[in-house]
Amino acid sequence: MLTKKKMIRELGEDELILPALVNAALAANDRVKYYFTLLQAAQSRARHPGSEFSNLRAEREAAGVDDPDLDHVVSGSVTIRPGVYQVPHAAAILAGVRTCLEEMATPLLSRGDAQGEGFRERLENLLPEILSDESDSIEDAVIQRITAGEQGESDSIHLLVMDLHRALNTLQGELASEIIDGAMTYLLDDEDRELVAAFMQGVNRTAPLRFEHPGLGTTATRTGTRLVIQNDIGMTDAHVLVVNVDDLTVSVIYTDIHMPRLQFFQSLFEEQGVLWQDTLSRKGGERFEAKVYHLSVGKYPAQDRGDLARFLACLGSRLVFLIDWNRARKRLRTFLPNKDAAAVLKWAADNEYGHMAFLLLGGEKIIYDALELAARVPLRYGEPLYQILGREKTCEYFEWVLKAASTGLRTGRSRLLIQDEIKAELLRYFRTEHENLMEICEEHATLIIDVARVLRDTLIAFQRGGDGGYAAGSAKRAKLWESEADALVIKVRSLSRRIEAAQFYSDLITVADDALDYLEEAMFFATLVPAVTSSRKITVEITELAEIAVRSSQEFLKALMASQHIHRGYSRDEMQDFLKAVDRVIGFERECDDGLRHAEKIILDWSTDYKEMAVFLEIVRMIEESTNSLMKAVYIIRDRVLEGMNR
Repeated sequence: MLTKKKMIRELGEDELILPALVNAALAANDRVKYYFTLLQAAQSRARHPGSEFSNLRAEREAAGVDDPDLDHVVSGSVTIRPGVYQVPHAAAILAGVRTCLEEMATPLLSRGDAQGEGFRERLENLLPEILSDESDSIEDAVIQRITAGEQGESDSIHLLVMDLHRALNTLQGELASEIIDGAMTYLLDDEDRELVAAFMQGVNRTAPLRFEHPGLGTTATRTGTRLVIQNDIGMTDAHVLVVNVDDLTVSVIYTDIHMPRLQFFQSLFEEQGVLWQDTLSRKGGERFEAKVYHLSVGKYPAQDRGDLARFLACLGSRLVFLIDWNRARKRLRTFLPNKDAAAVLKWAADNEYGHMAFLLLGGEKIIYDALELAARVPLRYGEPLYQILGREKTCEYFEWVLKAASTGLRTGRSRLLIQDEIKAELLRYFRTEHENLMEICEEHATLIIDVARVLRDTLIAFQRGGDGGYAAGSAKRAKLWESEADALVIKVRSLSRRIEAAQFYSDLITVADDALDYLEEAMFFATLVPAVTSSRKITVEITELAEIAVRSSQEFLKALMASQHIHRGYSRDEMQDFLKAVDRVIGFERECDDGLRHAEKIILDWSTDYKEMAVFLEIVRMIEESTNSLMKAVYIIRDRVLEGMNR
């Protein structure tokens, strides 16, 4: 290549070698950034010898620096004295920095314009700062002057590299000699063109999902043995993808200011077998949106040329899902936990729907508009939707939203129609919530049965001469079930305040919970029954009342379940099943009421002392109150069903 450069110069056609100079300059940019990272890592290692640091081998190979000895630089760096470090190969590293700067500046200086002269003056001022000696010792101030990336009162080598890189990217675009499916390319051979075409096939396949957003500009060139593909993704300075293809090995170099988005990008290749190196965080200058950006390097070893082209197409097709990803995540995070929001975006990417259509349609605003229709008390901004629908169903809803938004806009449907469909779908989820509320009430009813059974079984144990230990254990279980029931009551009340026509469920579970509370209270009094009692006749009588409470709670659950099948067009059998269950609950309340009076008489006649009498009287009264509450609850269900049939 050097011979060709000399020949071209001899012919007086210097402009023909400019693409090659730019190509070499961009390669030098990769190397000098590696040297900066190496110096900073060595500095940190010398300051903190007890900490672990990467040897930066992956970064060295990705940058094209063929010197394995540099892999030992970080581990061998030590502090000589305050402000001075011993860094292996420091002289060679600084010489490499100088060489890279000169190579980066060469194509810009050759143009002879005002920009080139400005770079020449900065080089003359800054190159003398790259001082080194053969002892490989280097001062802290030298490393700071070289690697400082913040815009301040004075210039620095790092700032010069950033400006040179930006100017080279502009020049590269001007020099593009061939466009392959939208990619600006130069110095490619036929095999390179096939690979670039494969990458662009993936980019172009999913590029429509960015809709009106700019980005995804691609350039490609060859440098030595490597094909280099670069994509600008979006508009962020530090958001860049560089792909190096060397034979069958693909190196993916990705930088981002948002660590969650970087992790999301890596997750898109979980099934591809990409080997990711440790992510590095680097300090950027004032020209970046954030002071720190993150760099990740992944390698993919292709099996053959066909597999190589397939992976490049896959890689290109994933880039559109990075555009405005963080903005979409923040919008979804309003309604979902952060982890679920990222999972929804991953689903949208895997299924090639994306998130840009959702943002274009208004993002979170269309959801709040829908909530004004669906919820009796609309959510406030910042109040999560998953607290109403649950995490699983909220994720399911937003997956549907992203799919509907993307599909709708791509097929030319009106935005108003798509927004209305999103609102209607949320209404459907809220209607489904009525079923969920009934399921919660059913779960609560099973807890009533559990407490009633444990009370009955405890009283049976008393008949058989059981000790107080059994009663104490049963009381603990009853108390635990009461706590679970209270949580269900709170949940239903909270949801009912948000859902139209849902007050019924709150009223129902509140009355039913009274029954459970009475039974739990009776279980507590059972623990106070004297250990030795001659009143077996009393326990037999009380056990019969407890059995009525068990049957009443079972019939109450049947009534709940049967009520869900009563709707327009119901069968007579369905209505009959419901009404029979209602009638049994009412009948058990009357039976228990009569049994209470008989039990009270037995207790007064057979109690051996006042304490025993007081405890047994409380137990039977609590049991009767529980059946009374179940009767009230079943009347609430009955009135609801009959009113609905009338409408």
